[in-house]
Amino acid sequence: MRLEGKTAVLTGAGSGIGKAIALLFAREGARVMLAGRREAPLKALADTIRSAGGSAAYCQTDVTRGDQVQALVRTALAEFGKLDIVVANAGIHPSRTDILETTEEAWHQTLATNLTGVFLTCKYSLPALIENRGGAIIATSSMVGMTGVRNRIAYGAAKGGVNQLVKCMAIDCAKYNIRVNAVCPGRVMSEMVSHLKEADGTWGGITKPYPLGFRGEPEHVAYAALYLASDESEWVTGVLLPVEGGYLSY
Repeated sequence: MRLEGKTAVLTGAGSGIGKAIALLFAREGARVMLAGRREAPLKALADTIRSAGGSAAYCQTDVTRGDQVQALVRTALAEFGKLDIVVANAGIHPSRTDILETTEEAWHQTLATNLTGVFLTCKYSLPALIENRGGAIIATSSMVGMTGVRNRIAYGAAKGGVNQLVKCMAIDCAKYNIRVNAVCPGRVMSEMVSHLKEADGTWGGITKPYPLGFRGEPEHVAYAALYLASDESEWVTGVLLPVEGGYLSY
């Protein structure tokens, strides 16, 4: 098992990419602390992991609030005794709008969750990772943070900020033996993008821009996160790892 004996905190764990990462990490031997705004899916996921023989607990958390993120870290340490891996995955996907249509409220809400939430998760997890004499932080960014995409003003700005945060943190945290990387998915089929489904129930043009020609699934991103969390990537930090079916190759 690639994560045996390690403890991981995962935000946005109740669905989509976060859920897939949690399930995979647990199968690979990690003890997982699940975090998210909604308690019901966290409890259901923790029960699923335990029933499969894994170790899981959960803590209802709003990552835009520093006090709640600090409580999450304390809960993880109380439950498992240490912290090795942090996955800052919580995010929201606002409606597709250009800059003229993007409201101030939508702008602030998107950056609060998708950028400030990552900052707070990393900031308040770091002391535990330093105490552990090393570890790994993985942020869930997006290919939208690496290239221009139409009608993604707030989302693209937030994810671009995450990418730069990761690179700066990688330099700052290297002296603590803490690696900081990001996975940058393309459009993965999850609850977050379910509103993009066509009226006939198909996903229409969603797969068309991708050279590989098929849609991404949360598990594709989970396996990339597993590599970045494992000791196999011990000489990898500051990397923005695209998982996007070749979209950025154009």
